[in-house]
Amino acid sequence: MRFISSTSVAAAAAALTVAVAYTVVPVSTAFNAARVFPPPSRPSHRATTTTTTTTSKSSSVRTRLHEAVNRIVPSGPPYAGPTSKPILDSVQYPRDMKRLDMRELQQLAHELRWEVIESVSRTGGHFSSSLGVTELTVALHYVFDMPEDDIIWDVAHQCYPHKMLTGRRDRFPTLRQLGGLSGFCKRKESEYDSFGAGHSSTSISAAQGMSVAKSILNRRRNNCIAVIGDGAITGGMAYEAMNNAGYLSSRMIVVLNDNGQVSLPTGTQTAGGVRPASQLSAYTSNLLVSKPFQNFRDFAKGLNRLFPETVQDVNKRIDEYARGLVTGGTIFEELGFFYVGPIDGHDLENMVPILEKLRDSDSNKPVLLHVKTTKGYGYPPAMAASDRMHGVGKFDIATGVQVKGKAAAPSFTSIFANALIDAATEDRAIVGITAAMPGGTGMDIFGRRFPKRTFDVGIAEQHAVTFAAGMACEGLKPFCCIYSTFMQRGYDQVVHDVAIQNLPVRMILDRAGVVGNDGPTHHGCYDLAYLGCIPNLTIMSPSDEIELRNMVATCADFDDGPSVLRYPRGVGYGAEKLQNLFGYDLEDGEIPTKGTTIEIGKGRIIRKPGGVRALSEGAAANGSSDSRLGPGSRGRKREDRVAILSLGTRLSEALVAADEAENMNSDLAITVADARFMKPLDLDLIRDLVKDNGILITVEEGSIGGFGDHVLHFLSLDGALDDGRLKFRPMVLPDTYFEAATQYEQYEMAGLNSHHIRGTVLRLANKIDVPVLEELETVQ
Repeated sequence: MRFISSTSVAAAAAALTVAVAYTVVPVSTAFNAARVFPPPSRPSHRATTTTTTTTSKSSSVRTRLHEAVNRIVPSGPPYAGPTSKPILDSVQYPRDMKRLDMRELQQLAHELRWEVIESVSRTGGHFSSSLGVTELTVALHYVFDMPEDDIIWDVAHQCYPHKMLTGRRDRFPTLRQLGGLSGFCKRKESEYDSFGAGHSSTSISAAQGMSVAKSILNRRRNNCIAVIGDGAITGGMAYEAMNNAGYLSSRMIVVLNDNGQVSLPTGTQTAGGVRPASQLSAYTSNLLVSKPFQNFRDFAKGLNRLFPETVQDVNKRIDEYARGLVTGGTIFEELGFFYVGPIDGHDLENMVPILEKLRDSDSNKPVLLHVKTTKGYGYPPAMAASDRMHGVGKFDIATGVQVKGKAAAPSFTSIFANALIDAATEDRAIVGITAAMPGGTGMDIFGRRFPKRTFDVGIAEQHAVTFAAGMACEGLKPFCCIYSTFMQRGYDQVVHDVAIQNLPVRMILDRAGVVGNDGPTHHGCYDLAYLGCIPNLTIMSPSDEIELRNMVATCADFDDGPSVLRYPRGVGYGAEKLQNLFGYDLEDGEIPTKGTTIEIGKGRIIRKPGGVRALSEGAAANGSSDSRLGPGSRGRKREDRVAILSLGTRLSEALVAADEAENMNSDLAITVADARFMKPLDLDLIRDLVKDNGILITVEEGSIGGFGDHVLHFLSLDGALDDGRLKFRPMVLPDTYFEAATQYEQYEMAGLNSHHIRGTVLRLANKIDVPVLEELETVQ
């Protein structure tokens, strides 16, 4: 790689000084100023990096130029990006980058960052993680040859620059939408996505597996790079992989992207203070403080550690002193890695030659490259936000202000958090635990009120569950708050450490059901199935915000064993809908601010035939005596009497479906019940529904094997199906994965919206004609 001459640097620096003095958008102006460099000769794709001999003065000027070009962030607001992106426009795939010189690579990174900013401002999505790795992404794709080489992005929420450089820039208007571009890496989306992700701490294991496979298959090249953040590397699986990689001497590069953002958001008030919830993060931060950034010359001095043993022996003592190993190596070196760093993750001039040397090394020793980056880099609103604008909706680029509609009611997450605060105010034994997701689980709200009773364990769901179990042993009441999809990672601990010992751990599963734009890696579809088979668990799911508050109070009072409370992503219904649709009789039209305990294993009737809401009407009211319909007008035949038994927030859809179906047919008499609990089932309620109705439909926000299967199992053992007088249908999420879309679209695809429930009622009651297969084939 060629470097520009000192005279060109000086000229550019002078031009840059003038530009900055009058700039409105300093970054783009700085790069335009940098264009005064004369075009250097094109470097060959595989050319070994060479350094032109320069004076210390020119080196200093070049350093100042790098800082001017790469470190100036836009002043403002208002903020704005470049009006054109000529370098980015010329790059469709990574192979197009190979012809670029260093100056053009820097401008590519600048244009790429603003392309991410502009694209996400229109669609929403994960944001600041991509801004922090823009230069790193450019460097990796410049040095390595995908798809022959493998780059694995841990979690992959930072993959937007990667996707833009691998042929998918034109699809970004469809980001995280139905039929559109995924917000994570997906193997089926592109050959450049080496490994799919969405959960954390998997990249090192995957990279090692690929490396070993390439070795066994005698592949000509074996370059496998795992990019993992200082948050994801707190996950136990990452340590397991590093331990094994060092043991097997697997050829691979682990890029530790250290941005000091372990939790979402980092800085939540907890028992550990407001610092990142990771001692490893503190350790790497100490490395950053105790060691200056390594440049290529420093790196080259220690490179002999990757050479054969004979060469290592000759230079061992010099190398030890140069790397400071006489006082002890880093934890990564103790695990068998060659440690490089820390280096500046926004300095392409330094990163590229280091990566080239690592690429060209013949050593099979695994390498850890410690890179320091800034999350949200280059966009001041992101850098200033407490969560660094980690995940955003649409926003105004000029100000960074997100476009948010006014919610009709608070989110279920905030309702849970405030209900827990109410319970904890009266009970000092209550504590909250989260696994690096305080914002997503409401633990940030709880932490502001009770910081000493809030525990963020980092990305460590297994530890979180057993940590809670230990607390329960000593008489505390731990609420272990984890996304449904992430609780999958702590499954053995739920069985082995909690359920077998019957410890009263309260497991709070946010994001149950489908979650919308994050797609299949984040859906909470499976918890009813994977937890329902475990003895000793009490499992409940609220239908609305009032029930959520009641169930938080119920969990707080329940000490007879472990309990699970699961609720979906989204907002409550608000007082008007709770009264008009659900039939609540609210005092002064206000939602109660405090929950009350409910009896374990007891459901409730919400709607009686004829549209009577059981929560506000007298218990004697029924469809056959409703004054609006006339005596005996509904449900005179058993086959016209239908019961819908719902678990969770599909109850609102079931109520709408019942009203619509009865309006369509005057013979139908539909009862809607809220099960509340999957374990234990309300057996008396189910028997009553079976006795009074010829059709029973269960509805849930879960996969096959969940609530409906538990009801069916009971009906079979209870003999309710023996005489053939009962039609039963479970309505569940089908056996497939739902890609990114809105929650409504996903429930539409799943067949769980109100018109699907209505259609199921009408078909089972023989109130509509259903074409048979032969008729459909004839029509076609």
